[in-house]
Amino acid sequence: MKKMQKGFTLIELMIVVAIIGVLSAFAIPAYKDYVAKSAVSSASATLKSLLTNADLYSQNNTGTTTDLGKIGGSATMNTLGTIAASLQGAGAASKAESTLTFTFKADKAAAGNIKYARTPSTPWSCTNNTSPKVEVEGCN
Repeated sequence: MKKMQKGFTLIELMIVVAIIGVLSAFAIPAYKDYVAKSAVSSASATLKSLLTNADLYSQNNTGTTTDLGKIGGSATMNTLGTIAASLQGAGAASKAESTLTFTFKADKAAAGNIKYARTPSTPWSCTNNTSPKVEVEGCN
């Protein structure tokens, strides 16, 4: 009688390892891109949540502030980075620019910053300074 084969041959195991290697060569870069895009989207959403309050501050005050607490925020409200603000009140010069900037921490999935800016005559516009540039909707 013939003995039954038990287990896998070395060739079969090597083929499985090669297939896993090929799949991971495509999956890891795609995963890193996905994580970076989600980090940039999170930063953008954090800034967007402050825009209405920043407009209300500008309409109701005449001075300039960098205190995020006056618009209901804090510099560390998102764990991926820090937020800085420069808000001009209605009494400021007509060309004064208000800005909200999110800067990523060095060890996070994305690097660089996202900045929302406006003047009294222009609406909020987003500038994407991430490196490498991660595209998110509504931010150039």
